Amino acid sequence: MPGSIAFTVRSLSAHRAVEKLARAGVAVRACRPLQKNAVDLKIRAKDAKKSFAILRGSCYNIENIRYCGSARLLREAVRAAGLLLGALFFLFAVRFAEGRVLAVEFTGSGAYYQREIEAMLREEGVGPFSPMPADTARLTARVLSLPRVEFCAFKKRGGVLTVEVQCTDGVEPIAGMPLTSNVSGVVETLVVIRGTPLVEEGAAVEKGDLLVGDYLLVGEEKLPALVIAKAVIRRDISVEYELGEAQAIAQALLDFGELAELHTGKTEKGWRVEGVARTTVSLNLGEEN
Repeated sequence: MPGSIAFTVRSLSAHRAVEKLARAGVAVRACRPLQKNAVDLKIRAKDAKKSFAILRGSCYNIENIRYCGSARLLREAVRAAGLLLGALFFLFAVRFAEGRVLAVEFTGSGAYYQREIEAMLREEGVGPFSPMPADTARLTARVLSLPRVEFCAFKKRGGVLTVEVQCTDGVEPIAGMPLTSNVSGVVETLVVIRGTPLVEEGAAVEKGDLLVGDYLLVGEEKLPALVIAKAVIRRDISVEYELGEAQAIAQALLDFGELAELHTGKTEKGWRVEGVARTTVSLNLGEEN
């Protein structure tokens, strides 16, 4: 199919969609960040099927698909033949299924808590055909409050919500480690479910600094503990690229991840990209997408 297709990619790592497509040999004609966790991409129409398969296979959400140039004219002709209606219905059904809870599976040594966890899910509004939970931190904390539960993780894939629960009885202890910062910046958000926070929100940190200790304080005694925590580190960036504007933005997204308050300026050699980068570091509180 000639022409181009533009669409929006939404995910916790939407900025890496350009890198994923490039590795598969798909040329991205334009990339524009829209908001947190979303970028707008334009590709050749003939690469659409391959691109959508790559992105959806990695649990990226694809929205707002637009046909450009000759691809748009061809799409209008297909509509006249009645074929587009079926295609749109199919895309809607796929997207609906991907974003809904079609089944809940329980794994791990603590799977015997299935009835209790199902009650928690219902209380949080999670059930058959409900939207996938966007933030599972509250659910994780509730499951960890159950007796002997040492570890809990929620994984979302293909309409299946998997709850992994590990208990201390009959399970080898999970090795602990502290949460450290992998960049220098300012701690914007710090969520600690288990462990001892060593910094506060708003604190400046350097790469390698400890954020959460792998222990609990009981009086003056430090008891080993599996860290369950997440931090968001904010940093200001200003980088010049010897590239076009769109390519400079795409490269900045690859270099720094999520960018906000994005500004660009023409320089003698190319374009300067300025903005705010946010890096998330976590232990046992992430989600597989």
